[in-house]
Amino acid sequence: MNNYRNAIACLIQALLVSAGANAMASSLVLPNAAELAGHWQLHRQEQICALDLIADSNALGGDVDCAEQWLGDKPITWSPTPDGIWLMNAEGTGIIHLNRLKVGEYKGRSRSGAELLLQQAP
Repeated sequence: MNNYRNAIACLIQALLVSAGANAMASSLVLPNAAELAGHWQLHRQEQICALDLIADSNALGGDVDCAEQWLGDKPITWSPTPDGIWLMNAEGTGIIHLNRLKVGEYKGRSRSGAELLLQQAP
């Protein structure tokens, strides 16, 4: 009888872990570039840099020189992640990962520690 209880307990535990993994996997869906493409604003306190996320080439357009001043490196490309957006330099190295707060809003910290907010432009 004890072996039966242990087997049932293990089965229940496996089912709960599996259900939790499925819930986590479905909550962290990788958005495609087309969903995020468009006009965005990178905020640092009261200042704003207008950026364009371009879907076809994952290129970054707009005022990238403005963003470079805050990031310490020029962002050339971007890439969606399940939990945010990476901005990358010409070599493809990540400059900053912006974590998703809600639809159309991402937050991260520059290398200098400044808090940056990326918001989809109205």
